[in-house]
Amino acid sequence: MKKIAFLLVLVSAVIGSSCGGFLENDIEATSKKDAQEIADYISSKNLQMLSTTSGMRYSISKTSSGRAAAIGDEVTFHYTLSLLNGTKVDSSSRLKNEPAKVVLGASNIIVGFLEALSLLKEGERGTFLMPSILGFGTQSSSTVPSNSVLRLDLEIVKLRSEDQMIDEYVAATKLPVTEKTASGLRFLRTLEVPNGTQLKAGLNTSVKYTGFLVSTGKQFDTGQFNVLLGANGVVKGFEEGLLKMKVGEKATLVFPSSLGYGTTGSGSSIPPYAPLIFNVEIVSAK
Repeated sequence: MKKIAFLLVLVSAVIGSSCGGFLENDIEATSKKDAQEIADYISSKNLQMLSTTSGMRYSISKTSSGRAAAIGDEVTFHYTLSLLNGTKVDSSSRLKNEPAKVVLGASNIIVGFLEALSLLKEGERGTFLMPSILGFGTQSSSTVPSNSVLRLDLEIVKLRSEDQMIDEYVAATKLPVTEKTASGLRFLRTLEVPNGTQLKAGLNTSVKYTGFLVSTGKQFDTGQFNVLLGANGVVKGFEEGLLKMKVGEKATLVFPSSLGYGTTGSGSSIPPYAPLIFNVEIVSAK
């Protein structure tokens, strides 16, 4: 599959480059040019397409009863992005069954691509014609001239919410869930120590841990550290899990991004809207 990185450009940069260097009449002229190119293309291909307020034209060739994507969903999809003359810009690989994936709201993608994702449900397929301002604007490359109208053929293969990702992970581990809390934490005790000291707020606790991303299973951190419980020294899901444990116990904590690093993520290792897994062991507390 070609790298989808070509699509992952900062939306603000696209809009800025599309508008920043233009006088108002230039913007209007480009908009009219794009609209005419799209209309001519639709006519030449004898297409029946709907319109959006942004100027995009689209048709849905395969419908389904699936749900629409929501912010925070992991979206798996196949796509082909091309110029109106047929030149391919980028695509996923159907032959190798290698669809692309993005987390909606966490990945910066061109405006037209984002709008197209919002118009399809899981299992649906459609064709989208986007004016240049919804694509790459005045940016150009060896294959894409500036102010190019783009065609996107898109199919949403699968949607996974954070809860679905978590439930799939828990099912795959075949470990019994000790408790699922109202906040969304899944607490899986893997070693119980009945006589250990019960953790509570105010205890300085030494914890061994290894953290993984639920979406990929990739490890992002491991080590041992001390935390004063009740002092907001760790993310909410981590502390909520620790407060259910005793010294000497081991457990797996799985929780949504709302109990983790939320809509911003953390550095380069934890993206926004990332549900997390922590294998933890309580070493000591005082």
